[in-house]
Amino acid sequence: MLTFVKGLDNEASAYIVDEARGRHRCVWTSSCSVDMIGTRNGLICVLDGDTGAVTVANPATRVAVHAAAAVTGVALAVLPRRVHVPCYFNKSGTFDAMYPLWIRPTAKLVTTFTTQAHIRHKLSRKIKAINSRLEDIIENKHKYKIEEANTKTTRTWKASTSISYTHKKLEYLHESDVPIHVEERKKLEKVLLTTPEDLHGKEHNPVIISVFGKSGVGKTTLVRKIFKEIGKQKQFDIPAMECFAPYLSATNILQQIVQQLTTDNQDCPRNKVLEILEKKLKEKKYLLVIDGEVSGTELNNILSTLPIGHAGSRIVHITESKPEEPPSNYHHVTIELKTIDKSISKKMFLHHMEVQNLDLENHEDDIIFQITGGLPLAIALLSGLMKTKESTGEWQKVFEYLKSKQSKQIDDMLSICFDDLPHELKCCFLYLAAFPANVTIEARNLVSMWVAEGFLRSKVGKSMEDIGYFYLKELSARNLVSLVQMDDDSNVSNMTVTIQNKVHEFLQFEAHEASFLEVHSGDDIPTLTSARRLSLQNYTDKYAVLANPLPKLRSIFSQFEQEPKEELETMTKSIQAYVCCSPQQGTIASMQKKNIKSHIKELLHGSEFLRVINIQGIEIGNRLTRAIGKAVHLQYLGITSCSLENIPSSIGNLTSLQTLDVRETKVRKLPKAFWMIKTLRHVFGFILKLPKQTVNLKQLHTLDSIELEDFEQGLDNTLGEMIHLEGLVIWKISNGNVKALLSALRKLESLKTLNLQGNNITSSVFTTLFLRRLKFMVLDGELDFSSDQLNNGLALPNLTMLTLKETKVTQEFINKLAKLPSLVTLALCLGSYKDQELVFFSNKFRCLQKLKVDVEKLKKVEIKLSMLPKLKKLEIQTHDSHHYQEHEVTHQEHEQKTVISWKKENAIQVE
Repeated sequence: MLTFVKGLDNEASAYIVDEARGRHRCVWTSSCSVDMIGTRNGLICVLDGDTGAVTVANPATRVAVHAAAAVTGVALAVLPRRVHVPCYFNKSGTFDAMYPLWIRPTAKLVTTFTTQAHIRHKLSRKIKAINSRLEDIIENKHKYKIEEANTKTTRTWKASTSISYTHKKLEYLHESDVPIHVEERKKLEKVLLTTPEDLHGKEHNPVIISVFGKSGVGKTTLVRKIFKEIGKQKQFDIPAMECFAPYLSATNILQQIVQQLTTDNQDCPRNKVLEILEKKLKEKKYLLVIDGEVSGTELNNILSTLPIGHAGSRIVHITESKPEEPPSNYHHVTIELKTIDKSISKKMFLHHMEVQNLDLENHEDDIIFQITGGLPLAIALLSGLMKTKESTGEWQKVFEYLKSKQSKQIDDMLSICFDDLPHELKCCFLYLAAFPANVTIEARNLVSMWVAEGFLRSKVGKSMEDIGYFYLKELSARNLVSLVQMDDDSNVSNMTVTIQNKVHEFLQFEAHEASFLEVHSGDDIPTLTSARRLSLQNYTDKYAVLANPLPKLRSIFSQFEQEPKEELETMTKSIQAYVCCSPQQGTIASMQKKNIKSHIKELLHGSEFLRVINIQGIEIGNRLTRAIGKAVHLQYLGITSCSLENIPSSIGNLTSLQTLDVRETKVRKLPKAFWMIKTLRHVFGFILKLPKQTVNLKQLHTLDSIELEDFEQGLDNTLGEMIHLEGLVIWKISNGNVKALLSALRKLESLKTLNLQGNNITSSVFTTLFLRRLKFMVLDGELDFSSDQLNNGLALPNLTMLTLKETKVTQEFINKLAKLPSLVTLALCLGSYKDQELVFFSNKFRCLQKLKVDVEKLKKVEIKLSMLPKLKKLEIQTHDSHHYQEHEVTHQEHEQKTVISWKKENAIQVE
C-alpha cells in the first residue's frame, strides 16, 4: 500500500491520505509510513467502503482508487491473522495438559514460535503478491481514459468536512409541523372515528382504509401523527402500528403485530400467533396500521386470520400503489396523497431550515417547487443540505446546480446529500443499507454496531457511543434518516429511526457499487465468497447463500423467518415427486435436512473474522451452537425475537465481545464465562440473573435488564464494580436485596438512566450524593419514604425526567420534588399517587415544562401557574375512552398567573 501511495500522482495520494485522516483509521507521517491502527479495518473503510460514493475530479485518479479497493480486498484475507494467533489452552486457561508439567514452558515456546513462523511466512508471500499487483496498476494507470464530466453541471461549493459537536436538543429534530395534506387528514380522521353504520360497513368486520401515493409524499408521517393522537384519546381498546419490509409474508406480519401487543421482551413463537391474536383482539375495538408493501393475496390472508372484533374496528394499510379491493364483506375506503403546491412547498422548506433568512425567504416559490417537484421528501432533503451551508453564495450555487438537473430529481438530490456528508459519516450512513427498508432501528443497537465495525473513535471527553449519537443526530438533522419515536424524556438511547424507501434504495445501490455490503434479497443464489458484509433480506431459500464458504465475512444480518414450514413442506413434496427417479434425489434429500442451526454452525467455522452477528426473528432452536466460541473476533452478537433459551459457556472465548442482545427471547441466565469477558460494553436482555461473581467490568456502559435475588454478601463486588455504567434496569427489588442495591448504587457515579421495579423501592435514591449525573429515572413499585429522610433536601441536581408507577406517594412527597432543580418532565402514572386530590399551590417547580397525570383514582387536580412558571403542557390521562385531555399553556396564561384545574367527569378549566 505504501508503494501505491508513493507511485500515484499528487491528487490521488493526497485524496487517499485525506480519506485516511478523515476517518482516523491510519496515521500517515511525513515519511509516508503507516501506523496500522485498526489493521485491515482502517484500509477497508478508507479505500473500499467509500470509493464508490465520493467524487474525484481526475478520471485516472478515480480508476486508481477503485483499483486500490480491489487490491485491499486481497489484503483483507491476510491482515486479520495479525490480530489473533491461536494458542493451545485447556478449559482452565492453562497450557494443554498433554505435556508434563516440567516441559510445558518449553513446549509452549516451541508451539508459539512455529505458529508465528508459519503465519509470517504466509504473510510474506501474500504481501509480495499484493505489491506486485499494485505496481502493475501504477504502470498502467495512464492507459485508463475516461471522458470528463460535463463542466456545466460540476458542483462548485465545498462539501462538509466536519461535524459540529453541539448539544442539539432532540426535540428540534422532530418531523415538520407544517400542515400538509389538510383535506386528506380530515377525511382519514372522519373515517377512523365515524361509526360503521355511517360507512355502510358490515357490523363486525373492520373497515379497511388504504392510504396510498408515491414514495416520499408523506403517507407514513400523516398516519403516524393521527395514530398517536387517537392513541392518547383512548378511542380504541387495542391500537397497534407496525412498519415492515416490503412484501413480507402474512405470517411474519402477524407475528410482528403480536410481538408489539405482548408485554415487554416476551417472545412470541410462530405457532402461538393465532392463539395470542384471538386472545388480544376478540370482542375488542382495535386499530391496526399496516405500513408496508404487501400483495393482495397476503393482505387477504391477514384479514381472514384476524378475529372478529368489536364494531368500529379499523385496519389502515399504507402503500405506494393503488390497492386491490378486499373481499366484498369488507367496506373499503381509499385516500390518495399527492405532491404539494408551490406555496406550501416553500413554507415547508423554510420551516425545516429553522432559521430566519431573508435571502431564502425572498426566493420565488417556483425555485423550490422546480427543484423538488413538490415532493415532501425532496423538500426535507434540500433543507437538510442547505442548513450545512453558511454563505449566501453557497446557497445560490446549490440552487443553480439543482435547477440544471432535468431528470430524476430525487435521485440527484440524494446523490448530492450523500457527497456532502463529512468523510466519517459516509460509512455510518451506508451501513443502514444492511437493514430492510421501512423498519424501525434502535439507536443504541445501531451505534453499538458502528463501534464493533470500527467506524467510531473516542475523542477527548466523549466515548465512542457519544460520537455515534452525534453522528446519528447529524443524519437526522440533514433529514437523511427519519426520527420515528421520541419518549418524553428525550433520552437519546430510546431513539428509534427509520429509512425512507427511496433513501434505502439509494443506499443499497451505493453500498453495492462500493463493495461495502452485499444484500441477498431475491430467490437466486449469488456467489458471494468475497463478501465482507452480508444482509439476508429474502424470504425463500433464505440461507442458500450460506452454502458456499464466506472466508472474508465480517458482518451478517438477517431479519424475519423464511416462509412457513407447512408451505415449504408442500413445495418439497412436489419437488420429490418430480425427481423421484433422478440420481440427484439423494443430494436433494440431504439438502433438505439442513436447517438454520447447521448453517450458522458452518458459518462460524468458515468465517473466522466475523465481528457482527445480528439475527432477528429467526428460529435457531432453544440453544445456541457451541461453535459460537470459534468467532474470536466477534464484537456484536444480537439474537432476538425467537425461542432461544440457553447460551453455551463457549461464549467466554469471545474475548473481544462488546455487545450482547438477547431481548424477546427466553434467555434468563447467562453462563459464568460470559461475565468474565472484560471488554463488555452493553448487555441487553430481560430479567437476566446477575451472578454472584463477575470479572471487573469497568467498561460496561449498559445493563438492561437484571433480576436481583436476596444477596446476603452484597453487590459491591459485582454491580458495584461496574463503575462506568450509564444505563441500568433492575427488576424484582425486595426487602432482601434493597440494602445491598443501595450500597452498590453509591459506587455508580456515572449513571445517567436508572429504572427500578419491585415491591420495595427506597427513597434513598433521591438523597444519595453519588448519583449526581442521573438524568432519567423510572420507579415502578411501592416507594418507601419518610418525611425526615427527605427534609434535608434531594441530591439529584441533573435529574430532568421522573416517571412514577404504582409508587403510592402522597401530596407531601410531590411537594418535596420541587427541590429537584432541573426537573423538566414529571409523569404520574397509574397507581403512583394515593391521595384523592393533587395540587401544585405552595411549592415552586422552577423548570417543569411537562406534567402528565393519570387521574384514574383522583377526583381533583389544581395547578397554580405561578408555581410552575415554565409549564408548557398538561396531560390528563384515564383508562376510559374519550377521557384523554391535553392543554397547551399559553404565554398569556402565565402572565395572568391563572389556575388550571380538572375535576372528575369535567374538562380542564382555566380560571
